Amino acid sequence: DLEEKMKKILHVILVSFFRLSVISCAKKSSDISSAIISVQESSEVSSLTIKEIEGTWVTNCNTATWNKQHYVIETITVSGSAFLWKWDEYFDSSCSDVYMIWTNNYSSLSLTNGVTFDDGIKGSQFTMNVDSQEGLMKTEAAVKDYNNWNWCGFSDWVLNTAKDYSGKKCGNNESYPVRNATVNGVYKLDESSLLITKDSTTSVGSTVFIKQ
Repeated sequence: DLEEKMKKILHVILVSFFRLSVISCAKKSSDISSAIISVQESSEVSSLTIKEIEGTWVTNCNTATWNKQHYVIETITVSGSAFLWKWDEYFDSSCSDVYMIWTNNYSSLSLTNGVTFDDGIKGSQFTMNVDSQEGLMKTEAAVKDYNNWNWCGFSDWVLNTAKDYSGKKCGNNESYPVRNATVNGVYKLDESSLLITKDSTTSVGSTVFIKQ
């Protein structure tokens, strides 16, 4: 009868809706899992070597993340277990008019776990110890700005004299690690291009370093 037919139609609609819901949820789960990095413990990885990132790596001239009015060229130099990360900060978008220089020195660089990123490219997690984190004013404008800001509690910045701000709270209460503290990071190496961060062990940023 008509009532029985309506029940069958309603049943088909409900089953179809349920199937669509399951498919939709499965796709969302797949999207999430595709961002996960697989980690291989160092004890299982015989090919971990610092030599693959030894040398000097440099970025293009990019907008500084901490000051959108300024620009920066980043340089990373790896030699054995020594790691240097330098930011040359500029007034102009061609990175020719220097404002100041930031230099972080690390030691005891050690690769811990091998990783595979979601695009199949391999890299490594690493640790290293803080030796120094310094700011060097290259212009009177930088000296004036940072003394006015009392950045890291310093009001006696002078031209061409580096100050170490390790262990200080600076800017918007951002805390920098003390000397000898261990920091962790991860890098992704794709031929002559390096993506690296010391602020995460699960993902890297989009800033590309090119081997020199």
